[in-house]
Amino acid sequence: MSDFERSKINEAVATAQANVAVDGITATLQAAGSALAGGGVLLAAVVFMGWKGPTLIAKITDKTNGILDGIVDGILPGTPIEHRRYAQELARRRGEIANQEAAFCSFDSDKYDAAKCSATFEAKDRYFHDLEAFRAMLRTTYSAGEREVIYYGLGDINPNFAN
Repeated sequence: MSDFERSKINEAVATAQANVAVDGITATLQAAGSALAGGGVLLAAVVFMGWKGPTLIAKITDKTNGILDGIVDGILPGTPIEHRRYAQELARRRGEIANQEAAFCSFDSDKYDAAKCSATFEAKDRYFHDLEAFRAMLRTTYSAGEREVIYYGLGDINPNFAN
């Protein structure tokens, strides 16, 4: 072989070696990009659940409570379902009071308002009075097993809930 042919072979070998190195770097960068994309998707999912999670959970709870209402209506028609609906109203009030307390009674909230905070605590006192009266009525009206079936899924509204 002549010098010209040898130089062309050396160029081809050098190009092949450079391609192997570039392929290794490309594969590494692709793996890093995939990891970053996966991390970004995970971060987006966490942020989305933080933003919409409470609303989604409330919607799911509303659906399951509707299903439970239907079951209770079928098994125990009449007064028990009216009491369950009242319990759901108490649960709604509890959530509303908690939202108002966070908005109006927290010093670091931009909506802090002493008068509204005071009204919120008065509403909270009425809520706990109503809740205790409701629990007392249920304890005298239904057995523990009936209360468990009727008020399942209502958290601390459930008369059997341990404080």
